[in-house]
Amino acid sequence: MPPEDNKLKIGLDPVFKSAQNNPSGSQSIVRTYKSDLESAIQNDHLSSINIAIAESKKKQEEAENKIEEVSENEYSKSKIIIFISILLVIIGIIALVITYYLKSPNVSKVTITSELPSMITTEYKEELNIGTIIKDNLAKALSSKLNDTQIPVNNIYNVYLTTGTSSRQLISSANFISMIKFNMPDMVKRTLLPNFMIGSYSFSQNYPFLILKTSSFENSYAGMLAWEKDLSKDFQLLFRLPGYENSGSLLDELTPATSTKKFEDGVIVNKDVRFLQDNNNNTILLYGIIDKETIIITVSDTAFKEIIDRLNKEKSLKR
Repeated sequence: MPPEDNKLKIGLDPVFKSAQNNPSGSQSIVRTYKSDLESAIQNDHLSSINIAIAESKKKQEEAENKIEEVSENEYSKSKIIIFISILLVIIGIIALVITYYLKSPNVSKVTITSELPSMITTEYKEELNIGTIIKDNLAKALSSKLNDTQIPVNNIYNVYLTTGTSSRQLISSANFISMIKFNMPDMVKRTLLPNFMIGSYSFSQNYPFLILKTSSFENSYAGMLAWEKDLSKDFQLLFRLPGYENSGSLLDELTPATSTKKFEDGVIVNKDVRFLQDNNNNTILLYGIIDKETIIITVSDTAFKEIIDRLNKEKSLKR
């Protein structure tokens, strides 16, 4: 049986030899699995971190986008609010302008011109050509200009009368007195200088006035005293004294503003005046001769004071 033992020994030898020649073979295989597992775990850990970082970045970007959207929305709202505010301001201004011009729809507007120098500083001037006026309607047309024209407060408006078409000429004081049909005494007419001024001073209302120049204080003073009996009737329509609403178009049809009152002496800014009051003791007409050559006729002491003040300024400028 010896040969069989030898055969068995020979068959087992390669295996044992292989094991003996590589004693660490099983350990090498185990280390490879372990390293792969560690690598996989490490990679998985890194992937989780990357995912977390990516999600964090995404959330941050979304938050920033939301902030930008909110900022854009707030900016858009601010622009809309500013636009609406500006629009409301513009609408308010337009409403004020429309209200101002529509408050007196039948009133004529002031026309500015600088063709004629006035006796006193004047903010507004307007020409009235008598050729466009029907005969006997001058007082009515002029009254409308003086009383209905819109004038800014504390401003003076001057109406100057002309005649002719191609070559217009100013109306003299004597012609004006004749055309308006005043009952002025001759002793005053003869002393009048050609230039005169008629207009209105605006304060709480329009206060019409007439300024005449005279060459003789004595004759003018005596003539004005004689004119007092017709003065209120002559100026009733022109200056719209009490009772003018019931008057006709002709001055000779008018009745005096008061039948019982008479002119009285008074003083305004150290100037002697004569004034007429109605039955309620309200001054409706007054006149004064200033610096012995200027006759002022008006309806209010307020207008009288303003005219005096402007006359004094004109004198100081000429010195």
